[in-house]
Amino acid sequence: LLADQGYAAVYHGKWHTPLHRALKYRNAVTPAGAAEWERGLGMSPDYLRYLDANFKRTKLAGNPEYRRSGLQENGFDKRPYKTNPLDPRHGMEPVNKLLGKDGKEIALRQPDSHGVSSTPAEHTITAYQAKLTLASLENLAKEGRPFSLHCSFHCPHAPITPSEPFASMFDPQNMPVPASIGDSMENSPYVQENGRSKLPQYADPAMIKYMVANYYAFVAEIDHWVGRILDKLDELGLAANTLVVFTSDHGEMLGAHGMREKNVFYEESVHVPLLLRLPGQIKPGTVVGAPVSHLDLFATIFDYLGGGRHASDGESLRRHIEGTDAAKDPFAVAEWNWRGPVQPNLMVRTRGWKYFIPNTAGSKEMNVLYDLQKDPHEMDNLLGGNPKAETYRKQAEYMHGLLVRWLEKTRSPHVDEVRRRDAVKAQPA
Repeated sequence: LLADQGYAAVYHGKWHTPLHRALKYRNAVTPAGAAEWERGLGMSPDYLRYLDANFKRTKLAGNPEYRRSGLQENGFDKRPYKTNPLDPRHGMEPVNKLLGKDGKEIALRQPDSHGVSSTPAEHTITAYQAKLTLASLENLAKEGRPFSLHCSFHCPHAPITPSEPFASMFDPQNMPVPASIGDSMENSPYVQENGRSKLPQYADPAMIKYMVANYYAFVAEIDHWVGRILDKLDELGLAANTLVVFTSDHGEMLGAHGMREKNVFYEESVHVPLLLRLPGQIKPGTVVGAPVSHLDLFATIFDYLGGGRHASDGESLRRHIEGTDAAKDPFAVAEWNWRGPVQPNLMVRTRGWKYFIPNTAGSKEMNVLYDLQKDPHEMDNLLGGNPKAETYRKQAEYMHGLLVRWLEKTRSPHVDEVRRRDAVKAQPA
């Protein structure tokens, strides 16, 4: 829509949307589902071509020079990295595969890799994506027309293998351990999620510190390059008239509840950063405490840019930023349909409560309700197997009603099933 209104539209970085949505961008966008990804390269082929031209591959396996080097090959960019104790190949000679005690090969996944990458800081995927963005800013400034520029950083994301100097900025021994790392999850639908029962090292306080340190290193690298991008806006005289939005598509469990990765409705996974800057229109230092959604960004951008109103499931965040929102209890909804009725699919969150359920009436998966004021680490599900679950029926039905209202508004195909589901009990199939 912005392109149709005369904006120059440029997109750099990861693309996780159908390709036809990218056709308005003036540069070529490589989707995550492209054939190169499906052949197992694990990342955008344009970056791999760049890396091959600037930082040659080093074959580790079978190379006597690297025996007992502590290095392994990263399946992400095919470059060496030095493992830490959280890595399943730590202490092994360089191998391209991992064998179990029975001699059978164990599949290595992207989140299994932990350590320090040998890829120089100037050639990491973060640096590559940021440099493309900086170059585009230079070119767009010369045109003197409105623009929409998107930088979709891959990191912070598995594999957790940052480069120097960022990797040395955080000492694992000084890292915080999640308060919920020892959660028994006896009354949680996620007790087996993300391979939790087979990955006890992520519930080990001493081990998880390595992951936390390296994840923070990734965040520091992002901070560095976002700073460079903001400085470039200043340098080009564009900052005063540019809306900047900084956010993320998901979080990382980092040992919370003894888990790694994302895919769940716990705060560490589903609660993400959101910052907006527009000099003269958004007062610096404004803090919005209400839960909001990425779906609101579409309407927010058009509201501040004067692009008119367009049909949207979200609402402009200006009402929160300027303190004019009339809602007594604002809420946000998240959705995750990957595993159908065998996992919670819908979540609604207010300032003080969180509720999530499957999206079918007959699923035997438990309903979940957390009092975030009393239980900020989400370790006491008030529903499910709680013998006092009925005590919380009024709050559960209120949250259930918010969810149904949202599904009706957005014309969800799940609204009838959710409306029929009991707010407290998992119903028999």
